[in-house]
Amino acid sequence: MSDDKDDIDAVTGSLERVRLRASHVVRYFYAHLFTRHPRLRPLFPAAMDDQYERLFAALVHVIDHLDHPGLPAHLDQLGRDHRKFRITDEDYAAVGESLVAAIRYHSPSTWDEGTEESWLRVYGFITAAMTAGAHSSLAANEPAWWDATVVSHRLHGGHTAVIRATPSADYPCLPGQYATIEHPDLPGVWRPYSVAGRPGRDGALEFHIGRVTDGLLSTVLCDRTLPGQVLRVGAASGSALTPPPGTPTVTLIAAGTGWAPVKAVLDELLARRPAPRIRIDVVARGESHFYDGGSLVDLLRAHPYLSAYWWYQERGEGRMRSAERLHDHLSGRRDWHDETVYLCGPVMFVQETAELLHNSGLPTASLIRDPLPASVQQRGYVPHAEQFLDPPAVKWIDPDARTRPLELPAPEPRPTAMPAPAPAPPSRGGWFGPHGAVGKVS
Repeated sequence: MSDDKDDIDAVTGSLERVRLRASHVVRYFYAHLFTRHPRLRPLFPAAMDDQYERLFAALVHVIDHLDHPGLPAHLDQLGRDHRKFRITDEDYAAVGESLVAAIRYHSPSTWDEGTEESWLRVYGFITAAMTAGAHSSLAANEPAWWDATVVSHRLHGGHTAVIRATPSADYPCLPGQYATIEHPDLPGVWRPYSVAGRPGRDGALEFHIGRVTDGLLSTVLCDRTLPGQVLRVGAASGSALTPPPGTPTVTLIAAGTGWAPVKAVLDELLARRPAPRIRIDVVARGESHFYDGGSLVDLLRAHPYLSAYWWYQERGEGRMRSAERLHDHLSGRRDWHDETVYLCGPVMFVQETAELLHNSGLPTASLIRDPLPASVQQRGYVPHAEQFLDPPAVKWIDPDARTRPLELPAPEPRPTAMPAPAPAPPSRGGWFGPHGAVGKVS
């Protein structure tokens, strides 16, 4: 951002001092915002249960990266994307006023005039970049969102929906990117979902929706979405894109609905001439969770040079043994030096697999993966006294991340030649939490 390191130090320092009181800061922020500017309340969901962290967390994420060289481009994209919330330039000023008020109120012994001036300068830089992005988008006649009519809906096993929807106008999107979706039954609730493959002949976009236990939007998309309904789709985002042209060998690793962006990347790779050598590893918690196995089977038949493995836990199999097979399969390879790996799935799966690949010789620059949230610390039940003495890490949400920390332990895959059609009981362990998928927050 700015060259003023003193401003950055003052802002990040004051933010760090209130992190342990994050929940109080967030609630004060919204109370201040809605009290001073009640006109903004309709822009937020009616149920704020899981909304409290979202806007504030996005601001915190930006402040944590003030010295990152990619911040201006990120802010430009955020400004473009925030048009779907119908936010005006004046609204940015209102949010800034409440943000500073919340930090000031919770820093009574350390706040001074210099700190406030630093916050105002930093927030001014942020809003200038975001409003510039919004103005550029408006000048280019880009929609604030796209209306997309659902043309088909398939629910697999009660846990994963495949939805195809045709946008009202041309929808620019690169393989590997994701889009936010709003359902008419939940106005103001937007969640990110990866776009699976290029638009079909009917121009439809395809989304894979993993059910989240007690989730808002995922439940509606799985259970209450029918052909003919109109969804709102935000602009495409995301930097985990297809390996560049000329890449000789690519391994695609997908877990859960991480198959959606991998499917899009695979489609792009197969269209290249010559196509690279492609290996595919698809991971699910059980045989019955290969919700789109037929598409991969068709691709293997059409492109004999593809090689693929399915990994899953078999009935009665211990978790560690099945996980070891996937680890052995990856770590036993010795040809990582000229390989590019595209990795997508639940956050713990991505983190552990990335570490394994790097330890096996894959160069850091050769891995394309979902960005991970800043904190992936896992804790089970923590009594009140321990929370007081050792507070859990604040789950600030990374707006670039399509994954989130899971609630269950480590993986259970097994390779087979084909995904078997016979149903199997879902695994209760592994890398897969109750959503077991990419980009599903609720």
